[in-house]
Amino acid sequence: MQNNEIKYIRASEISSFYLCPRLVYFQRRRDHDITGPAVRAGFFKALSSHLATVLSSPWPEAAMEDAIKHAGADSLVIYGIKYKETVDAAATEARSMMGKMIAGIAKEKEGSGEEELMKILSPSSVSVTAYSHKLRISGTIDKVLMRGDVPVPVIVSASDPPETGVYSSDRVRLAAYSLLLGEKYDIPCSRGAVEYVPGWSLRWAEIRYEDRRKALYARNRAIEMDRGRMPDAKRGKWCGACGHDDACSVKPSLLGALFK
Repeated sequence: MQNNEIKYIRASEISSFYLCPRLVYFQRRRDHDITGPAVRAGFFKALSSHLATVLSSPWPEAAMEDAIKHAGADSLVIYGIKYKETVDAAATEARSMMGKMIAGIAKEKEGSGEEELMKILSPSSVSVTAYSHKLRISGTIDKVLMRGDVPVPVIVSASDPPETGVYSSDRVRLAAYSLLLGEKYDIPCSRGAVEYVPGWSLRWAEIRYEDRRKALYARNRAIEMDRGRMPDAKRGKWCGACGHDDACSVKPSLLGALFK
């Protein structure tokens, strides 16, 4: 791998580090091929972009069906017809959750009001890319809300929501985004949110000092990986879907030689 002094660590890699450090090692050395899980995640991000029509419609079921159809069409434009089967499967999954998604949106509307929720579902800033040379971190933030002069990062997730709060990997990614936005806007960014689209739920999270510390720790370990240090693997239920299980089973000494 070519050495690059200004090689940024992506916020998604900082998040992946806490799933499995070796996953980051492979992500930084292999081409980023499109995978089925990535297309599924892209479908739910596309669906999120159409949910404002569900919020404002007097017929939410019909509006949700239209949103799913539009998300499918958008996804085929983005990924191509070769992924039609994956997109159709994601659309079927979304239809099976229509009731939960509509109920989740209605509950949030009741709690925060239609105007406030509309700002979240249809913000002016989406897919905001930010880089920090000082931090050596980069990331593309799904949505950025403005609360006065303060930016608020929002992750659009294709995962089912946890019982409470946000997943720890999402919290660390929000911390990385807060560092990027804080530098970009020259103002502290201490709050973020995750929009879990399946079963729709919006979860807010205060970004703590410890979250930022964990983000920087993962960044430091990724920098060490770029210098050739291969971390240990963390085995779990995600191993079969990561796409690197074949290489991960190779002995560490041989693996390090292959990826130098």
